[in-house]
Amino acid sequence: MALHALLSPGGSAGVTTAALALTLTWPRTVILAECDPAGGDVVAGLFGGMLPARAGLLAVAVEAGRGPGHARAVLQGQLVELYGDFTRLLLPGITDPRQAAGLAPAWPMLAATLADQPEDVVADCGRLDASDAWPLPVLAAAATITVVLRPSLRQVARARVRLEMLAQVRGATQPTLLITGPGRYSEREVAKALDVTATGTLPDDPRTAAMLTDSDGAGRHDGLAGRPLMRAAAAIAQELREAAGEPEAGTARAAGAGAVP
Repeated sequence: MALHALLSPGGSAGVTTAALALTLTWPRTVILAECDPAGGDVVAGLFGGMLPARAGLLAVAVEAGRGPGHARAVLQGQLVELYGDFTRLLLPGITDPRQAAGLAPAWPMLAATLADQPEDVVADCGRLDASDAWPLPVLAAAATITVVLRPSLRQVARARVRLEMLAQVRGATQPTLLITGPGRYSEREVAKALDVTATGTLPDDPRTAAMLTDSDGAGRHDGLAGRPLMRAAAAIAQELREAAGEPEAGTARAAGAGAVP
C-alpha cells in the first residue's frame, strides 16, 4: 500500500500527536513507523512503557544491508500491536538520538521497505532539519508528505524554510499542510501565506492529545473515538489515502471500520 510521511517545522508542532490520531482512525490496517532521528515517544507516551520490548527500526536497519527481503522479514517481526485487533501496528523508533547517525546509511533501504509493505504506513519523521541523519529517503518514497504545524507566525516562519528544503528533495511529492492546535490564523490564511494546499485542521483538544502522548499507562483510552480530535483525524486519514490514489475504505481490506478501540 502507500507510505505517508508526516514532519514538523519544529517548535512542538504536534506531529506525533497527529500521527497517532491518524493511525488510530485509519480506515484499514496501518503501521505507524517512528522515523524521528530524535527518538520515538509512543511506547513511553501512549502506553507508559507497557508494550513488549522491540528493537524496532534499528533492527530493520541492521538487516537492511543484507537486502530488501531480509529487511521486510525483520520488520514484520518488530511490529507491536497498539490494540489487540492487529489493525493498528507500531514500528518503534530509536530510543537514543545518538543512534541516529548509525541509521543514516540504511535510510534508502528502510524507506523502500516501508513503501513496500502490504499495509499503509504512517511515518512520523519528526522535525525536518539539515542533519545527515534525517530520513530524506522516506520523503522521496512517500506517496504523501504532510507538514504539521500550529497556526502561529513562528510556526509559519519555520515551515517556510522547511518547504524550501522539501523542494530540493529529488522525487518528493508536493507537500500539504495539516494545521493543529490553537493559533490566531485560520487554515486558509496559513495555506495562502505558504502557498501550499492544506489537508485539514485538527482542533485544539488538549485532553485527547494528552491521552495520546502522555497517558502514563496503557488501557485508559475508552471513548476516544467520539472526541473532536479523533473525528477530525478520521476524515483527514481518508483524504490522505485518496490523495495517494488508494480505494475508499469500503472497497479496501477493513480495519475495524476506522473506529478507535
